[in-house]
Amino acid sequence: MTTGEGAARLPRRVATGEDGVRMVSWGSAPQQVASARQWCLNGTRLGRGRAYPLLAVASELHTNALRHTASGSIFGRVRMRLARDGHRFRIAVTDEGTLGVFPRPVPEVGEGFGLRLVSGLAESWGWLGEPGFPITVWAVVDLGPRSVFAVPAQRKSG
Repeated sequence: MTTGEGAARLPRRVATGEDGVRMVSWGSAPQQVASARQWCLNGTRLGRGRAYPLLAVASELHTNALRHTASGSIFGRVRMRLARDGHRFRIAVTDEGTLGVFPRPVPEVGEGFGLRLVSGLAESWGWLGEPGFPITVWAVVDLGPRSVFAVPAQRKSG
């Protein structure tokens, strides 16, 4: 199989059997991060402005998986799960584990801005797994009308 053949089959939807839950497997191409944002937007059924916090979180988590793990290697994969509970969305991104022989440190807010952004936009976030193996980083984002990110309706003067 050539790289192009594998890329043609991705992203690939993964059946969950759960109401309000979508899952997909992405390849290692950095361009798929934009596709993942669109996939999340479609899952919210909201406008881009309202869904922005979730789209930014999805983008950061997906990019981190590609940048810091084997998910970014030529045959790497990133699995994304999006679950909706009312106005709250739980996004979970699973990477392919460590690159090479050195275990990847656990995800934490550090010197970069990515997880700081996630921490600021999400109600909560965390990770599951063991360093060196696949890790799932998750975040819960509230897109409800009372969330701190909701934009008030414009009033027309007249």
